[in-house]
Amino acid sequence: MTTILVRCVHGLEWVCADEVSSRLPMARDVRLARREVTLELPSVDSGLLDLRTVDDVFLTVGRLDDVGLTRAALPGLGRRLAELPLDTLAGDLAAARPVPRRPRVDVVASVEGRRTYSRFDVETAVGPLVASRLGGSYLARTGEGPSPGEADLSVRLFLRGTMATAAIRLAARPLHRRPYKQDTGPGTLHPPVAAALARLAAAPPGVLLDPFCGDGTIAIESALAFPTARVVGSDIDAARLANAARNARRAGVGPALIRADAAHPPLRPGAVAVVVTNPPWNLAVDAAGGLGSSLDEFWVRMGGPLAADGRVCAIVDEALDAPTTLRRLGLSLALATRIRIAGRVSHLVLYGAALGADLARWRERAIAGGVVTETGF
Repeated sequence: MTTILVRCVHGLEWVCADEVSSRLPMARDVRLARREVTLELPSVDSGLLDLRTVDDVFLTVGRLDDVGLTRAALPGLGRRLAELPLDTLAGDLAAARPVPRRPRVDVVASVEGRRTYSRFDVETAVGPLVASRLGGSYLARTGEGPSPGEADLSVRLFLRGTMATAAIRLAARPLHRRPYKQDTGPGTLHPPVAAALARLAAAPPGVLLDPFCGDGTIAIESALAFPTARVVGSDIDAARLANAARNARRAGVGPALIRADAAHPPLRPGAVAVVVTNPPWNLAVDAAGGLGSSLDEFWVRMGGPLAADGRVCAIVDEALDAPTTLRRLGLSLALATRIRIAGRVSHLVLYGAALGADLARWRERAIAGGVVTETGF
């Protein structure tokens, strides 16, 4: 069996586990931890590259105990890493993608806990030894940035306390770095979060609307997730709509894109089955038009185009306290939880429908395991 390590946004571990279990029926021993999901597969499955709610996927090479916490321990750590079956795992990547015989290799360390060295110290100490074991050359990284060129193989080293886990990235690039997403502006949404929102909202029987579509990330991820749905994105900003159109073409999907003020939704009453959206937070992007002073009006007005049995899934900055607002407006929430994106805490809310049964079971497991709490973390 091959051990797979999936990295994800904190607070969405259970959503990722649900996607993993549904897309990869051969997966066994699926476990959740903070910012990650691990699983066992009989062999490397190219379907891992199709996961949408995850940040990245790695093949686990091995774990080392009793890792020292001082700089003097780093040479020994490098030697121990070089003894792991790195070359065998790199060969397994051939099931998913081609790898050159003499690859360019980089090493990225994630360091948790107090110690006397930095991630760059780790990478400098172990990188050349790891690259040599893989039969390739080392692309060094420093605080000023990486060496020129792109790595063919990326080795990740996760250090927590006195334990280290070594893994090799399955894809050539991080999965969250979507090839379609080349035209963006301030406040653009992290694609795996957009995919998670769509998964939580579930497949619509009709129109799925994002009334704050910006660069189109939610509309595109929703169209990819639900190919038969009619996906509509609207925004007041013509430049961001142009970004969305170009990104959608690269993604091979064709959501309808409409210029409109979210205070005046562009669809007839009752026409929308699902709203999936990321309203402006007045941080990177300011609210404008009829919602310039408050988002409260948006939640009220969405009752117009939304069908009687429709549902809304949204992500909003924690400072705006969307759960309190929605409850004050008399809306019953099926989910109100927190996630952390790029250091900021956000509320993820779902109302108008219950959480899917499989998702609910994974959330219960995550709560029972202490990965998240009822309110996120």
